[in-house]
Amino acid sequence: MLGAAWGVEEVTLRLYPERELPVEVERRYGGWLERRVAGEPAHHLTGTCPFWGREFEISPAVLVPRPETELVVETALELPLPNNARILDVGTGSGCIALTLAAERPGWRVSAVDRSSAALEIARRNSNRLGAAVALYRGDLATAVAPPWDLIVANLPYVPKDVLARLPLEVRHDPVAALDGGSDGLDLVRSLLSDLRRLLRPCGGAILEIGEGQADAVAEIASMAGLAVARRVRDVGGVDRVIVLQPR
Repeated sequence: MLGAAWGVEEVTLRLYPERELPVEVERRYGGWLERRVAGEPAHHLTGTCPFWGREFEISPAVLVPRPETELVVETALELPLPNNARILDVGTGSGCIALTLAAERPGWRVSAVDRSSAALEIARRNSNRLGAAVALYRGDLATAVAPPWDLIVANLPYVPKDVLARLPLEVRHDPVAALDGGSDGLDLVRSLLSDLRRLLRPCGGAILEIGEGQADAVAEIASMAGLAVARRVRDVGGVDRVIVLQPR
């Protein structure tokens, strides 16, 4: 945080600890510390967040990217997709998933959709910042884009509504719309899964981040929608955090 307040790399502070702190930097850093103690996320203060080795601009309008979301990227990059695959990121937020996939696989034709204009503006700025080409659309789930897709990725809201008030204070600074998944946390997941067979190519697939204890419920919802679970991916805590689906 001090490095960000001063506009220097953290390593510079460690190499030159004797440097005198300018008054304006000390004032800015002190204000940030007060806000951090009050529970505001450090990434909201600095305005950036690392994801897959890149710095993304973020704001209170988007979900702060979490390390577990990198599992979605890792899983997608492991799939044997064609070099010119069509990829759709649903609920893109800051664009961290879509832009990372576009940067790692320049041949992929990546699109991203979000219903929040403010989030899309952040994603657009990140696209310019990283030089990653992603087509951005505003709409509800995948209604604003035309199929078919080789792969759909999504980190949709999956927190049950009655759990929201018990989330850590830091997490509660994220936009409610990016957290609230309805009564069981799966309202939007259920809506997207019901439309996946229309959206995907016959040999296509989908990768979703899900909450703790939701894997079996998502698998059941997928089965009723004519989808099969191809893989479950656990995070470092042993939680089934990512689920891979394909049409039956």
